[in-house]
Amino acid sequence: MTELLNQRPLFPSVFSADLARSTVAALRESALSEWRSNAERFYDYGDEEADGEASIDLLQPPLRQVFEDDMRRSPDGFEGPPAAETMTAAEIERCFAVGDDPWACADLELSPLWQINPRPAAVLGTILMCAMVEDEQALAKIFRPGCITLTLCPSGQMRSQLESVATEVLSHWQGRPPCPSSQQAAHHVYESGPSIVASDQKRSVPKFRQAIDKSLMRHVPVVALCGAKSQLSPEQESLVHQTFRWPGISPAAVLEVLRCTHSNTRHLAEDELLRRLPDAAALRRLEPLQVAAAFEETTTLRVADRLSQITAAQRGGLSITLEAVQGLGGAVRPLEQMLADLTDWREGRAVWSEVTRSILMFGPPGTGKTMLAHALAGSAGIPIVATSYSDCQRHGHQGDMLAALSAAFERAAQQAPSVLFIDEIDSFSDRSSGKQSDGYLRGVVNGLLEQISHAAQVEGLVLLGATNHLQDVDAAITRSGRFDVKLEIPLPNRAGLLGILAAKLKLEKDSELDLRAIADRLLGEPGATAEAIARDALGRARAERAALAQRHLEAAVDEIAPPLEPALLHRIAVHEAGHLLAALLSPLPTPVRAWLTARGGHVEPTYLPMLTPMLAEAKLRMCLAGRAAETLVLDEVSNGAGIGQTSDLAQATMLAAQMELNWSFGDAGLAWQDANQLNFQMLPIRTQQRIEAHLHAADTAVRTLLRENLHALKFIAAELILKRELTLEDLKRISKRLFSGATNEGARAPSEYPLTRL
Repeated sequence: MTELLNQRPLFPSVFSADLARSTVAALRESALSEWRSNAERFYDYGDEEADGEASIDLLQPPLRQVFEDDMRRSPDGFEGPPAAETMTAAEIERCFAVGDDPWACADLELSPLWQINPRPAAVLGTILMCAMVEDEQALAKIFRPGCITLTLCPSGQMRSQLESVATEVLSHWQGRPPCPSSQQAAHHVYESGPSIVASDQKRSVPKFRQAIDKSLMRHVPVVALCGAKSQLSPEQESLVHQTFRWPGISPAAVLEVLRCTHSNTRHLAEDELLRRLPDAAALRRLEPLQVAAAFEETTTLRVADRLSQITAAQRGGLSITLEAVQGLGGAVRPLEQMLADLTDWREGRAVWSEVTRSILMFGPPGTGKTMLAHALAGSAGIPIVATSYSDCQRHGHQGDMLAALSAAFERAAQQAPSVLFIDEIDSFSDRSSGKQSDGYLRGVVNGLLEQISHAAQVEGLVLLGATNHLQDVDAAITRSGRFDVKLEIPLPNRAGLLGILAAKLKLEKDSELDLRAIADRLLGEPGATAEAIARDALGRARAERAALAQRHLEAAVDEIAPPLEPALLHRIAVHEAGHLLAALLSPLPTPVRAWLTARGGHVEPTYLPMLTPMLAEAKLRMCLAGRAAETLVLDEVSNGAGIGQTSDLAQATMLAAQMELNWSFGDAGLAWQDANQLNFQMLPIRTQQRIEAHLHAADTAVRTLLRENLHALKFIAAELILKRELTLEDLKRISKRLFSGATNEGARAPSEYPLTRL
């Protein structure tokens, strides 16, 4: 047998395996009895007399022959030893080549397939129900009055299938010896219904609970079949004395069904079947309708081939998987660990309370946060329920908004294991923002917090949130315990952009296209921009009825990221080099990354959890260093340091105000004021002067620093122009070379330019 089967046996015990085989045999006898009953009713009718009868199909001569043939078969389905035992290896391979299974047939001339048989999906459901019952004690517990046996199954279609066979299956189980006295009680099975729209959903859950309550009050045991434990009321949850988890379709389960439906020897060509069958993850995505379609094939191998075709077609319609994600580097690893934890939980190797269950993703727009949520669901083969602030708000007032939010959580809970993705989580805002709408927002955020807490109690429910602005999210949402992991999704680096472009363009390794030139111009852009460039280039090639060429890529990137003029590129490089050198010559940690883009440059500083006066002053100098560098090298400044609320001057002004008003790093005293809510022009003159003093002191200091290290400034600018992107490793290497006196390979820095630090 293969490693796949050995990882986890289908049946946990011999008892479970025997229970499955006897139960399937009982279903087969029931199917034959139903045919016999119908035949006795209609067998003596002529075709003319039976015209219009509901069971007229039974009168057709071919079906009469099928019935008579199956009635002559052995009741247990066993017809003899496999034909393969008398065949050579070459003969067996020839059978495999045409889709025949000589191990499943006693005679290759006669099909082992019973025509009168329980539906394959019913056989599958029955076998997997038996696989959940480990021993006689577990079976006896099912029939204890006043108790609930909870069976959790994520698939609505499979729950419906189980409901259709449960009464017959449980009747067989109830009649098996030994039979405790409590087993003589009546028995009921309930099902919650499919996951539907919110209003219908609210009606279905109470009805589900009412049905259970009525049965319990009638002194009968209950098997509650649902998608999530949360569908029970708290009182009902206290009565659950046994919980079965749906094991899901697996290669081992398919083999066991084939042994019951497509073999009259009790044997199968197992190794060949396992080679042809899809993997367990793909099989778990199948619904009963797809299983039934595959089992219409007449041999075991053809069933396996059909299952592979179905899963391949289904995979083509699925969302992206984590394996296909490009350009996000280490950001994918926490999601891969979450996927591994989810798999361990589903296969019984981990307890839900011990695995990573929630992640809050943050980063610039277009970096792939939504894509990652769908990729996790695609890799796990589970449904995803997506909602957002905007989606909830469009339903109306606060009550309607909260109802829509609750409906999304309930939908995900009913389909568990599933992914619930909440986008725009920063739009729920901060209840302490001081705005007039805080009262309204308080109710909305409280509703979100209630649902997040509820989600944490639903086993199999993975919660993912996304925001472009983590600092704007209410502190109660981001605190420990709400989300297990806060995951930054950064803009892709050059390697990431290359990966995205290559994947979207589907290029071969020996392609002559120069993607590096395109990636260089896309630095600082999100992955969504790279995907748009790829689509545009492919569209241009199609319009010309030509193969994709470099000119198509260049034309596409020109629309979004036109090339910078050399003089402007040099100015941007000098500006960013000023920021970098000010950081490298200060107590601040080495910046994470720096790059030149078609829209300007950027330096990503290392996150500082706390600031002291010394670090705040160093950060202030770093903010103003770009503007100072332009003055020193180019003799004039540009407006680049003051464009917008996130510009260098804006950040420096805010930082100086915080030093003076928030943190008491200046002479303003200990009284706290919220710098974020203040209008600079409305501040007292003395306060304005103190803030200006911080800025001028930092500007004077950083000009002196850069002037004394002008050679290093020009060297870093040249490196930026050459490489376009400097990683943390690049910057550490540059810092080491600068402080050792080398500005290029094999050369020493002139002694008249010693490096100076503040």
